[in-house]
Amino acid sequence: MGVVLVLLTIIAMTAAVMASYPWLKEQAFMNAELITSNSNYDVYEGYWMTINGDEYLFHNFWKFEQIVAWMLLGFSFLTAAVAFITGLIKPLGITERKFFAMPFELLILIGGCALAFMSEGGYLVMEVVAGTVTGVFASELVRELNFSYQQAYGILMAGNAVMWAVGITFIYWFVVSLDSIFTMGLTRWLKERTIIGWLLMGGKNAVEKTCGLVGSVDFRDKQTKLLLKIVGINFVLLTVISCFWFFGIFGLMIYSVVLFFLLRRIYDGMQEKYEILLQATGKMADGNLEVEINEDLGVFEPLKGEITKIRNGFKKAVEEEVKSQSMKTELITNVSHDLKTPLTAIITYVNLLKKEGITEEERRNYIRILDQKSMRLKSLIEDLFEISKANSNNVTLHLVEVDIVSLMKQVRLELEDKIGRSQVEFRWNMPDDKAVLILDSEKTYRVFENLLVNIVKYALPGTRAYVEITDDGETVMVSMKNISATEISLEGRDITDRFVRGDESRNTEGSGLGLAIARSFVELQKGTMEVGIEADLFKVKIEWDRNRMPDKAEDMFVNEAE
Repeated sequence: MGVVLVLLTIIAMTAAVMASYPWLKEQAFMNAELITSNSNYDVYEGYWMTINGDEYLFHNFWKFEQIVAWMLLGFSFLTAAVAFITGLIKPLGITERKFFAMPFELLILIGGCALAFMSEGGYLVMEVVAGTVTGVFASELVRELNFSYQQAYGILMAGNAVMWAVGITFIYWFVVSLDSIFTMGLTRWLKERTIIGWLLMGGKNAVEKTCGLVGSVDFRDKQTKLLLKIVGINFVLLTVISCFWFFGIFGLMIYSVVLFFLLRRIYDGMQEKYEILLQATGKMADGNLEVEINEDLGVFEPLKGEITKIRNGFKKAVEEEVKSQSMKTELITNVSHDLKTPLTAIITYVNLLKKEGITEEERRNYIRILDQKSMRLKSLIEDLFEISKANSNNVTLHLVEVDIVSLMKQVRLELEDKIGRSQVEFRWNMPDDKAVLILDSEKTYRVFENLLVNIVKYALPGTRAYVEITDDGETVMVSMKNISATEISLEGRDITDRFVRGDESRNTEGSGLGLAIARSFVELQKGTMEVGIEADLFKVKIEWDRNRMPDKAEDMFVNEAE
């Protein structure tokens, strides 16, 4: 918008000047007289001109030149006034344009040159205007270039328009550039539109950077103190040597040689330490993670520490990968064993049923065993399916308000027969109030069921098992403790892996997936499950932090991207 206004202003002012030319022509010829062949030249006094082949005598031509001068001044001041006013209109943003961002010092220099030109060249401008409106210049073009009078006059008018447009543009540019003092504010104008301001700001920034650099130097550091001593000694030596005039040259030569060998020695030491680091990293890249760096590496000592950390990290990663591969192999073995056992039994008893001559009682017994083994196989496959979905994070959670206390009591009631047959004395410590969380009730039920069944299967008969629920307002914790019937040789985290069972002989029924499923379902619901083992004491602790859980009940699809 501002640019359009500037262009329209320049065009309008130029058009106004050119529109005044016909009136100027009338003023010029008001006191002009056509000279004929019968005229007496001696009696004519004035300004003589040849226009389009005719001779004219202009009386009092100075009055016309005075009119042109006043017109020149008038349009100049009018342009300056319009530029001043439009430049002050902040919404237009004219003064913010780069075209008007000339530094003040250069602006004054250019303005002074323009003023000097006008004092000397203003008369030339008046001559151009006068020669154009009277037709004198057109007559010269006709005579010299054989143009028609109309062509010559048109060319001159176009040239005058360009001259006035350039002059008006300069005045507009100069005044609007000065307007930035008022639109930008004095402080900002001094910083951005003056060379002095640029120098002052540059000096200020340089001082601040220098102060910051000096402030960042730790003068208590040994290396810094050593460098300061070296610089100080170097300054003193150069000062002393420079005092000996001509003989100081020999001193400088000796000093330079000593300094060269000293710096060379320091450089060689650093190069040697760098090579030690390079060789160590090369060995690590080749797979040797037992490499040790025992040398003192000076300035490279922190880097040695970081390389040691990287080496230890690589060793840990390799150990975990080896462990993972071993677990995969064991997983395949365990899956094969757990699937093969009921499947072999099913095949065996199917073959027995095919035999002729078996009694009805034997047939019913075989069918009962087949039913047990098929249910066992079905349970194992369902557990495999559940853990597969949980580990792939491809699960839909049906979140509702769940009372943990009531849910635990429900699971206890469902497993009452198994708990009674286990010969394990359960101690229940649960609050009287509700402990409500936003959870998937079915999956949370499965978590509690798996953990209680795990106690029933593997707890030492005749001992106690403790189940406790606490709620402090922010966190709900469920803990279970029991004494294992067999010695547990696994770590707490390892026992929750797939197909890992406390009964390593695998004589008891179970898929080895119960704890893994429980842990996966807890973690999917923004909780944590920790398993601890102290000798034969088996402990499980589940925590749900209300701050990490959804605020309302809804269905939520969990996928790998999450």
